[in-house]
Amino acid sequence: MPILGVPAQFLVVLNIYLILGWCTDGGETTTLLLYEYMPNGSLDDLLHGTGNTKLLGWDARHRIGVGVAQGVSYLHHDCRPPVAHRDLKPSNILLDSHMEARVADFGVAKALCGAAPMSAVAGSCGYIAPEYTYTLQVDEKSDVYSFGVVLLELLTGRRPAEPEYGEGSSIVDWVRRKVAGGGEGGLRDIMAAVWADQSGEVRDEMALTLRVALLCTSRSPQERPSMRDVVSMLQEAKRDRKPAAAAKKKETHKTN
Repeated sequence: MPILGVPAQFLVVLNIYLILGWCTDGGETTTLLLYEYMPNGSLDDLLHGTGNTKLLGWDARHRIGVGVAQGVSYLHHDCRPPVAHRDLKPSNILLDSHMEARVADFGVAKALCGAAPMSAVAGSCGYIAPEYTYTLQVDEKSDVYSFGVVLLELLTGRRPAEPEYGEGSSIVDWVRRKVAGGGEGGLRDIMAAVWADQSGEVRDEMALTLRVALLCTSRSPQERPSMRDVVSMLQEAKRDRKPAAAAKKKETHKTN
């Protein structure tokens, strides 16, 4: 007889992809896990695959970034003991019917309470923090770096490794070179996927979000912010925007 169960202390956590329940035939041969259906698939599908990129306007990209940051912040600051995801990337970020992000796939996640160095590198190429490859030390700042790369993908529409970046260079190196060049042209090149037809106010939001991504991908772990601070900075980037209708009404009033 099939047995259906739900977690004893089920808690709905925004932006984390949780098990809703499980089903077993009573033996040890078959166990099925029940998850919420995510109709918009993964962020990787939308950014780089067959997904509908029209769903990814600037507001949607920013909301996804905030959602992922909130999910990782929950792992780092609200779990006891804290948890490092260790494989944060667009294919592990799922999107529900409202385009809210859920952090998924905890197969290599690690509790951080007295965690010893790992015996091998876990994670995906392009998202691994530079120091992790030689220290093998698990901590929150490794996830912060991975999140920064994901945020750069949202801003640029590019993958973490592309021939255009140059041999041995990543999306982080490419963006930093463009920023060092200065001027609006550099920002336009970096965020070409969402830059066109945006107001100056929106472009300011994009520039502030890019600044957060660059902080997260600092080479020094000590210079990277906590994920709780990342959430605050991303929310602050859009806090002062005036509603479009109100801005249009104000502009019309000025011309009369």
